[in-house]
Amino acid sequence: MTDLRTNEKLLTRLKSDSNRKLTEDELYKQRVSFIMGSLSDNSTVTRAQVTEVLANFEGRKSA
Repeated sequence: MTDLRTNEKLLTRLKSDSNRKLTEDELYKQRVSFIMGSLSDNSTVTRAQVTEVLANFEGRKSA
């Protein structure tokens, strides 16, 4: 049997980061990633297209 141990600094950092509120920009990027991941493998929709449509839907300026 191996003696595996988790780094305490890593655990502390993970716990503190898990309580942090995400910024609006981080949430927006997660939305884009979620949509991209939900598309079928043979989809021709690009990340730029998703970003533009989502920006328009949310009333943002697209990049």
